[in-house]
Amino acid sequence: METTTNITIEKIKSLMDDTGCEEQEARTALEFMGGNFNKAIAFVGAMLKYITAYKAKINIKNENIFGLIHIITNNKNLDLLRFSTVMSYNPIIYEQDIKVDWFSFEKEIYSCRLVNGVIENYTKTIDIKLREFVSVNLKDNKIFNTQDVKNVIESFFSENDISLEIVAQELTLREFRKLPDYFPEEIPQEAAATESSSSIELEAVVFEDSFGKKIENIVPGDKVLAKIIDTRDIAHYIGHLIGAKKEQAMIPMPAEVQSVEKKDNDYILKLKYSDLIFGISRIEPGRVLKILETKDATTWNTKILPFLINN
Repeated sequence: METTTNITIEKIKSLMDDTGCEEQEARTALEFMGGNFNKAIAFVGAMLKYITAYKAKINIKNENIFGLIHIITNNKNLDLLRFSTVMSYNPIIYEQDIKVDWFSFEKEIYSCRLVNGVIENYTKTIDIKLREFVSVNLKDNKIFNTQDVKNVIESFFSENDISLEIVAQELTLREFRKLPDYFPEEIPQEAAATESSSSIELEAVVFEDSFGKKIENIVPGDKVLAKIIDTRDIAHYIGHLIGAKKEQAMIPMPAEVQSVEKKDNDYILKLKYSDLIFGISRIEPGRVLKILETKDATTWNTKILPFLINN
């Protein structure tokens, strides 16, 4: 039997891992909440917001260039956690809503890189030089708020005539690591249709198994083992977020079949990873796919999943 001390140490370590807080902060939260772990998580989440996502849109008037800039910082140790930009001649870029959650905004940046008018070389230049400029200023000048970040960006573009809008979103480490919930439990059908129109589709390949299920018999709701093979930047970014990328390589992961469509002589599988992220795989007739769970299955043997993924 474990002692109370051991249990307390375990709770402290778990709270630190789950929230990113320090040992003393975890201990204080647990003591304040009488040892209740869930209440301690809520307490830390409400009190310790170390991470800030700065979402900005810029109009470089003298060059007729429009852009989006995303900066996420850890205000505790003044580290730059995430940085992305897109620069374009297309003014629709400047119409993007910067008040959306950080993940939606960053997803929009990567989507905008595929829209006509994007200035690829200039985007890459800004992505490197502005990132370095922000990182240096973050440490040297101790950037802590929206005005600080605005001053840094304006300083970087000091030789240009710019218009800049910027907002901030404060996050705990736990919130930052978690993908936002895009849809509430109840959502109007019209709104859902609008949101789904901005979904991301990534090229994927489904694994085969001689003891599996023929493509002709696959139905929506079946779970298969698939790997994202899309080579675009956004694919690698999304893969990292949903756990489909380990170190520098994509790895197989379970995916639910959203739809099956017969096109020409092949079948097109649409695989659901989240409400806005899908995999698309083209399968030849007669192929036998590895099935992790069928639509009518009441249970899923999760013990076999690690074996399937590692082989």
